[in-house]
Amino acid sequence: MNYNFRKEIGDIRPMVFEDYFDRFMSERGSPRSISNQISISRSDFEQLKAKAEKYEALVKEHKKIKTQNDRMLKELDDMKDDGRKFKELMEEKEKFMNSLLRVRADFENYKKRSERENGRYREHVMEVILKKLIDHYDDLIRALNLLKVLENMDGIKNGFEIIMKNFEKLLVEEGVESMNSEGEKFDPYKHEAVIVEEGRNDLPENTILEEITKGYYFKDKVLRPAMVKISKKSKL
Repeated sequence: MNYNFRKEIGDIRPMVFEDYFDRFMSERGSPRSISNQISISRSDFEQLKAKAEKYEALVKEHKKIKTQNDRMLKELDDMKDDGRKFKELMEEKEKFMNSLLRVRADFENYKKRSERENGRYREHVMEVILKKLIDHYDDLIRALNLLKVLENMDGIKNGFEIIMKNFEKLLVEEGVESMNSEGEKFDPYKHEAVIVEEGRNDLPENTILEEITKGYYFKDKVLRPAMVKISKKSKL
């Protein structure tokens, strides 16, 4: 059965089908302008309609896929930008971390250097104070020796001896140790020769005969050298 094409299609023919129909009629060699009424078989119409609908569906699917593809491309560009920003942030973080490590190392070095300098300063101040205390201790020794030759001074002498013992205890607690130089060989690093006794051929040269003033150590260092009398052999 043949159908009038214009009557059969009516308003339901989509725009895409009209384009397809134009191509279809062109292929058959029948220009559209020959007649306003064209008749085709029902089966041809159904085939053309199905192709038109399929084409329209493919167009819609293509638009959908293109939209998704555009969105994915934009997300990919955004990810690339985020990746560049992340890399820049990591590089900036690396710079800050290196700066922090340098500052921390400088601070640790400064702290250690300050502790060493403060330690040396405290030790120097302690040495100055202890030297003054030793000088006072020498005065006490001389006063005690004077009291020993005086009569009826036992009470004062006993009091001086107590004071001197407490003084000695204080010096020991602070790390002060007295030298025992008598009989040793003269050492210019810890002795100071103030008297030379010549003609002592019975002893090795520069033997310490007597401590005039006692010397002291402070933490294994010479706090005050001992003033001593040394021997010297005769020239003949």
